[in-house]
Amino acid sequence: MPLSLFRGLLRMFRPAPPVERGDGNDAALRILFDNAAAGIAEVDLATLRFVRVNRRFAEMMRRSAAELMSLGPPDLVHPEDRQWVDREWLAAMQSTGHWDSTVRHIGPNGEIIWVRLGVSRWRRDAAGRPASCIAVLQDVSEAVEKADRLRESEQLLRLGQQIARIGGFTADVATGEIVCGGQLLDMLGYAPGERRISRQTWLNSVHPDDRPRVGAAIKQAIAARATDLAFGYRFLRPSDGALRHLEMRARYEFNAQGEAARCVGVVMDATEQMAAEDQLRESETLLRLGMIAGGIGAYRRELPYGAIHCAAETRALHGLPMHGPVSTEDWLATLLPDDAVRMIDEIERSLRRREPEFSSHYRYRRTPDGPVRHMEVRSAHAYDAEGRPVSATGVVIDVSQRIEAEQQLAHAARHDALTDLPNRVLFRDRMDHALARARRGEKFALLCLDLDRFKEVNDTLGHPVGDSLLVDVAQRLRAQLRDTDTLARLGGDEFAIIQTGLISPNDSVVLARRLIERVSEPYAIDGHQLVVGVSVGIAIAPEDGAQYEDLFKAADMALYRAKADGRGGWRWFEPEMNARMQMRRAVEVDLRQALERDEFELHYQPIVDTATRRIRSFEALIRWRHHERGLISPDAFIPLAEEIGLIAPIGAWVLREACARAAQWPEPIGVSVNISPVQFAGRKLLETVEMALVMSGLAPERLEIEITETAVLQNSDTTLGVLRDLKKLGLRISMDDFGAGYSSLSSLQSFPFDKVKIDRAFTRGLDQSRKSDAIITAVTNLCSGLDMCATAEGVETESQFEALRRRGCQEAQGYLFGRPCMAGEVPALIAQLGYCATLPQAAE
Repeated sequence: MPLSLFRGLLRMFRPAPPVERGDGNDAALRILFDNAAAGIAEVDLATLRFVRVNRRFAEMMRRSAAELMSLGPPDLVHPEDRQWVDREWLAAMQSTGHWDSTVRHIGPNGEIIWVRLGVSRWRRDAAGRPASCIAVLQDVSEAVEKADRLRESEQLLRLGQQIARIGGFTADVATGEIVCGGQLLDMLGYAPGERRISRQTWLNSVHPDDRPRVGAAIKQAIAARATDLAFGYRFLRPSDGALRHLEMRARYEFNAQGEAARCVGVVMDATEQMAAEDQLRESETLLRLGMIAGGIGAYRRELPYGAIHCAAETRALHGLPMHGPVSTEDWLATLLPDDAVRMIDEIERSLRRREPEFSSHYRYRRTPDGPVRHMEVRSAHAYDAEGRPVSATGVVIDVSQRIEAEQQLAHAARHDALTDLPNRVLFRDRMDHALARARRGEKFALLCLDLDRFKEVNDTLGHPVGDSLLVDVAQRLRAQLRDTDTLARLGGDEFAIIQTGLISPNDSVVLARRLIERVSEPYAIDGHQLVVGVSVGIAIAPEDGAQYEDLFKAADMALYRAKADGRGGWRWFEPEMNARMQMRRAVEVDLRQALERDEFELHYQPIVDTATRRIRSFEALIRWRHHERGLISPDAFIPLAEEIGLIAPIGAWVLREACARAAQWPEPIGVSVNISPVQFAGRKLLETVEMALVMSGLAPERLEIEITETAVLQNSDTTLGVLRDLKKLGLRISMDDFGAGYSSLSSLQSFPFDKVKIDRAFTRGLDQSRKSDAIITAVTNLCSGLDMCATAEGVETESQFEALRRRGCQEAQGYLFGRPCMAGEVPALIAQLGYCATLPQAAE
């Protein structure tokens, strides 16, 4: 029964309020309940429970009538719809008494039931309020689902067209009008209001080069009464002029007279696809070029038959024929025999284990007499359902350059770049192996070598000549060794040798003497004749050390002793050396703490004027008053301080202390301070001197800096530059121990010294040696001619003093006038000897 017809019956039988229901009406309603095809239910509005339901209603709700009598509409309406249904339904019962809607209900298993219902007020109570209502329902679930599926299909179609860039159209062949879908309008660049366009408008935007072909294809299809038509063309969008590549698929409809009446079709935008295809072709080209350039080849091997399908790059890599089949045997024939056997075993093992991937490497030759190449192979294995191997697909990569580079890097990491000898890393490895054999009874000798006078070559002739000399020395050393021995360059001019198979310790001495003799022979390098020597320290394993550090320390101490004993010789390690070295290290530790402990002090020795015997200045001489060993002379600790880098802070202290003390003496008396050659190598000497003068207030002309010939010879350019800067401050500069070196005259010519101090060795021989007299006379005459002051050291007797005075020596220093004294004794010495009124003028 239609819902509208049943709704009319309800109005006919509705009792007039507020009269209670009549039997006739109830009888009619029962007939409707029993026979209606729609679901009917009466609901008590006070309790919101069903009063009665018919069979169809129970079927629609998937429940029994008895179960429904304990429920009400709120129990059946979908929870998401319940609020608005209750609100609208109950409001309608109070007002119009009628309500129609489509509402979701929930079945006992959670299924959704769509129903179209009409609700009418049925009874009122004695007060005239609505007491119950009648609801008539029709199940519209199937119709709703069909509508949803249709909407989804339309949405999917639109989405598919958007994604695939497909637009639809219809065309009237007679009028030429084309009706475009929305997607096609966007694709062709037309505005939404231009949905209907003419055939000529469309054709005008077709690329001019494609227009004749497109027009001819359409005319030919119509003339031939072909139902289907397909072609591609280029289209210039009128909105932005962009070029698009389009493909059209159309179907024609013909009338009874055979005339084309209508055309329906789609247009697909293939611009991105064509661009992707172009890019793919370009990528494939680049891939092939990259494989050729990178030495990569692809292959596929049919495992049951052994046939190999190779790309051209693979054939070229292995020197295989460019055409024809390639067998596994053909491929293996290019491999080195050992690698061919190994590869067969590795591949078979991988297939037995059903491994999905395989990788390995092998060596091969493109031609039988060609160079060995290195190849890396990577493949993926395919197996059938029973696990039998089917195929291997992969690539082979020529890694020869990488392997060679890795080998070169490995060699460079373990060899000296200049001489190609083993470096410290490789030497340590060889030593560890030799020590392991020594623990099993196989003795060996460790020889540590250090070149003598090598620094002079670097300083005077430059590092390139020094490097060439090191290369020649390495060749000479290597020529004296056996293949079982190891020669290494540890750095600078330091070398080390492992002499294996030692039968007697004297074997190492024989080798050391041979090395000293061979290295000491002259070298001809870049037009220079060079002569250097070598000192050798020897330690025997395992007696002198069973560990690397211990044995190396022993050989190093022996080398130190060899150099201390005059160089150009060899020394075995002796246990006493270790004791002396420990003592030296203890002194080093104390020396580092001496400044903090305030253990240094200055003693002062007077320098007198030979004409008046009065004091001109004092030389400041450092002493170390050790807290346990007592007073230590500078000869015992200054070389060590220079070696361990403490001479700079010690020298700075001497300058500050000497200037501070001299500032307390009578005005004309000066103070001289010895400066180590190491201090000139640094950059802070000038700053240190300036700070000492400022802090003490001493006039610069009262400070005299003494420098030895050695300091001038070492790094002469730097040293002379610092001396010039010091002279600008107003200081006096003197050359100490003149005559003890071998290039004094050239040094005097290089820099205008204020004073020259004649070495005590010449003073001692005055009036006893004709040579000493001649030298003293020559030096004093030289100084007079150069406007320099001549000072004689080591004056101990009156006869020496008189001889110096007669020969024109201006100053004298020695025990005759006083031994070095402490600062507190200086005033008394000044009072005893007096002092000169003026200092000698500084040289310009």
